[in-house]
Amino acid sequence: MSVFEPRTFSTDWEVMVIDRLDRCIDTEKCSAFAGVLRSELDLPVHIDEDTVEFGMGINASLDQFWRRTRRATDRAAEVVRQFDLDLFPAGAHPTRWNYNASHVHVGSIHDEAAGIHLENRLMRYVPAFAALAANSPFSNFRRGEFKSYRVRHMAHGCTRPGSLRDPNVSQSSWGGDAAPKVYSAPTMEVRIIDCASSRRLLAEMATFIAAFLHRQGEAVCRARPGRKEYRDNLTNRWAAARHGMQATFLWDGKPRPVAEVLDRMLDDCREALAKLGATRRDLGLVNTMIRKRTCQADFAVGLAERYPDPHLLTSAYSKMVRHWEAFDEYLARSPALEPVAAPDEKAILHEHLALIGEGTHYCRLREAMYYPGPLTDEIIERMVREGLITREVTAARGVLLNRV
Repeated sequence: MSVFEPRTFSTDWEVMVIDRLDRCIDTEKCSAFAGVLRSELDLPVHIDEDTVEFGMGINASLDQFWRRTRRATDRAAEVVRQFDLDLFPAGAHPTRWNYNASHVHVGSIHDEAAGIHLENRLMRYVPAFAALAANSPFSNFRRGEFKSYRVRHMAHGCTRPGSLRDPNVSQSSWGGDAAPKVYSAPTMEVRIIDCASSRRLLAEMATFIAAFLHRQGEAVCRARPGRKEYRDNLTNRWAAARHGMQATFLWDGKPRPVAEVLDRMLDDCREALAKLGATRRDLGLVNTMIRKRTCQADFAVGLAERYPDPHLLTSAYSKMVRHWEAFDEYLARSPALEPVAAPDEKAILHEHLALIGEGTHYCRLREAMYYPGPLTDEIIERMVREGLITREVTAARGVLLNRV
């Protein structure tokens, strides 16, 4: 029997509202729009700073979620356009620090201990969800180096790599990639998901994530990942942020394209999908993304090639995604992409070395792949041995690194 009963799911979908100069409107105006939508739609629509956060209520099927999503977004677009504004569904704003998510809540779960065991288990799989949802290849005038700057920079701390937890000695948490939230809504919340630009893709991803968690909840595994497994999970998280659906993971000691991982995950949750009124065939966009190794970030990066100026890019990008089907249409005609090789030890070292300049504090290297301290220290030792950096200990600032 699954720890999820009844089997439900929802989302908190953060969508920017912008004016004709592509600036996000202020919190007060967002709050007013959310209030109108909340009363009209009878859904928990709220705000998160300068975004409208669409809560889609408690859903038991793909069809129910999809109908609610269409109704909510159609009405929201009508409301904001009365004030010469537009919705801008994207994982990040090209010229601002905004990071936006499509958090997926999977319920109903009332056993926090089981939820923590499930959280440990999900560390292996959340990087795959991050690759599927990658949709923030621009952020604050940066572009293209990562397909999810939001995951790369932990969404300003609002999502972060999970740490192994024991329910006997762990307290409730907020902001992890995936964690039980029984103290509010009785759900497991998967926070690693970038904001979807396609509302149909949002519906498919939310249903897939719910079905996969429901399947995992049928036999909660209490095994804890070992040190190497944990390191590989964090490396895969970085690969998902950089390469999206082209990433190749370190999986059971061997390289494995994330598209193959997701394909197997979908097969494993067929029965759970059926209980949500869906089959794999109903997830047409997700299936095509797996087959073509393509994500929403690839659509956005292609657009950026036509608009090198970041302000013109923002204008074109926002005008396309406000129609909701821009990515769907792109996906139908886009070519299949090739997988990128899994990061080897040389690539991992290079990623850490890239953060070192002159007088760089050694803790800064944690930002490379978010490895724990001892793992990062081993990489520092290797760079010192190979003569790539020097290390000095100072009374004022502690251990500093210098690139040779």
